[in-house]
Amino acid sequence: MITLSKENVVDYVKSRLDFFNLDGDIKVSAIGEGTVEEDGDGFINFVYRVSDGEHHLIVKQSTLEARSKGSFTLDLNRYKLEYDAMKICAAIVPDLIPKLYDCDEENRVFITEDVSYLRISRFQLLKGVTYPKLADQIARYMAATQFYTSEYYLDTKCFRDLSVHFMNTTMRKIMEVGMFLTSVTPEDTVGRPLDPEFITFSKRICADPAVLLARQKLRHLFMSKGECLIHCDLHTSNIFASQTEAKVIDMEYSFFGPFAYDMGYFTANFIAQYAAAAFRPFDTEGARKEFKAYCLFMIRETYVKYCEYFTQYCKEDCKPEYQNIPGLAEDFCLTALREFIGFAASAMLGRICDLIPYPDYDDIDDYVQRHNAKCFSIILNREMLVKWESYNSIDEFIQDILTIEEIYCRNIKDLKL
Repeated sequence: MITLSKENVVDYVKSRLDFFNLDGDIKVSAIGEGTVEEDGDGFINFVYRVSDGEHHLIVKQSTLEARSKGSFTLDLNRYKLEYDAMKICAAIVPDLIPKLYDCDEENRVFITEDVSYLRISRFQLLKGVTYPKLADQIARYMAATQFYTSEYYLDTKCFRDLSVHFMNTTMRKIMEVGMFLTSVTPEDTVGRPLDPEFITFSKRICADPAVLLARQKLRHLFMSKGECLIHCDLHTSNIFASQTEAKVIDMEYSFFGPFAYDMGYFTANFIAQYAAAAFRPFDTEGARKEFKAYCLFMIRETYVKYCEYFTQYCKEDCKPEYQNIPGLAEDFCLTALREFIGFAASAMLGRICDLIPYPDYDDIDDYVQRHNAKCFSIILNREMLVKWESYNSIDEFIQDILTIEEIYCRNIKDLKL
């Protein structure tokens, strides 16, 4: 087996594909050498960009150890599950997935299109850039890939075979722990000491019996609801975008899970962006107001469009057993609403209380404002976790965001924080 490096990756690619001119100038870089804005904030894989100026490739190899130091041993076969997940998604929504070129089982490597002609959406959002089509694109990605890998569409044997194939026990354990079982650590996500009062406050929220109960109920759904193929790591660092295009990457966590999980994880980024935008600097208050309105639009529009697409696919292609069942679509959308709010809250709380960087907050340099953003988020997350099973509309949820923000900002103003 070959171990890829910057020195041998070009020869390796030439041995697998005939894209490159043997005498041409081929550029190689390793993910992690560039800025976070260029390469993202991933911590697991060794990935190489290879380009001759005309062809632009990503070469990704599974290794036992993660790229970041101090991480645990990983599943060597995750490359195959990721490639298989991308193949399935590309067959369903080809415009939203990078092109696939090669999968090498002997060396645990796959090669795809490099889509860095687009930009990692998270770090553009932190600059105030907005994407008017992103909610529709990601809603369609989720609704289509989930419906067409679910039992609503697939015959029973195919559905069960896929469920077994995408068990992905080792990789999903990372999410099982990180999103539902984390507690507060003594340092914040960029290695700066936290104020002791912040630690006490955060620990009390995490230890609140109502929060503990909600997170365990949500964890049980995550562990036991194998409804469809989900991405499981669908955050804005794994979405390259422009004003017109979007590409979803990094599917190594994919497994058969709950319909609502991906939407919860995706919208959690926009809830975090909203909370951070309330406290991070903007050129004008008008710019702050516009960006916050965009975040709320993304939360609402993603859910609304997801329900529209899923209902459409169901009407067109669901199995006879599910056709013309009164109330079925409405029940599906209500369940998705409640579960995505719960999953979003637990994921956010887990990330805020963990050592892994959380760029949406880490981007705020001012100590007080950074922790104000985190405290507002934690309070909002608690409300979401306490109420997730009782929400009846997306607008009710958005009103809670606005109400909690108003109360929090009024209180810190009174305290002169």
